[in-house]
Amino acid sequence: MAHLAKYCAELWSNLDGLNTLLSEQFSSIPHCQLLYAVDKFGKQVSANVSASQIDVNYRGQDLSRRPYSVSLYPKRHFMLSSVYISQTTGHPCISAVQPVIDEQQFLGFVIADFDVSQLPLSMTPIPHTNSASWRHNHNTHRILSPQRVLSALDHHIEETLEVLNRLISEYGVFHCTLHCSSGQVMLWQIDNPYQYRLYEVEQLLHPEMYLAYPRCDYTEKAILSTEQVRHILERFRGLRLADDHFYLRAGSINIMNGLVGLSFSYDGSQYMPAQLFLSKELSSWFGRSAVNAN
Repeated sequence: MAHLAKYCAELWSNLDGLNTLLSEQFSSIPHCQLLYAVDKFGKQVSANVSASQIDVNYRGQDLSRRPYSVSLYPKRHFMLSSVYISQTTGHPCISAVQPVIDEQQFLGFVIADFDVSQLPLSMTPIPHTNSASWRHNHNTHRILSPQRVLSALDHHIEETLEVLNRLISEYGVFHCTLHCSSGQVMLWQIDNPYQYRLYEVEQLLHPEMYLAYPRCDYTEKAILSTEQVRHILERFRGLRLADDHFYLRAGSINIMNGLVGLSFSYDGSQYMPAQLFLSKELSSWFGRSAVNAN
């Protein structure tokens, strides 16, 4: 990508030429899903270039909040992002980021996105794990775990999580459990903590859903902040959609004790503090080691 960045520097102000260059060089980056350029402020200056098209509709979008942007600027060396969920595909993704510099003038970056599920597994052994044993268990789970079947929740996962986030933040819900496969959600409200209400996704998304609960301030007794709640729900989405065989069956969150509950297709149920849950890389749940790129 260093050579590509040099060519990009020569055409940086020629947008059509830049798009053509990225398209011509796309095949030189193995396993690349998307190639594009952004300026030093995180604004996309090129089109989205893939193997099949040059899509100019994405030119000008603000990418300054992408995971790689926050950690990279003002660094000026090649880096790989952590695993994050692609807004385009909904799949786990990593980005290779190469600075574009013209005679010591920092112009921006050329970025290559990779779908984690399409990358070859690294040969680097996973620390503290018997590599051969892990590969055996990994393949066994893939065979035994049924392929994920899209549920009503999967079809409306963005809207569902947004409703849950608002119910927790503004309507006194302190505990919720998502049963992803069945498309059901269980809610406990702070004014009636001994009873739960069970909703289908269609009920949860009804415009009058919020009328079922009184609006109230976020409780001071909560261990988790509203920001942590939002991040946990976003992580649930990633774990649900990450892989067709390794996926989240059910997830729960309790803001009062700060615990997150998880049930996967390939393992039993487990509980852990929210801080530990959020500190884990998405890839760590699926046993994928770091991916190296040149």
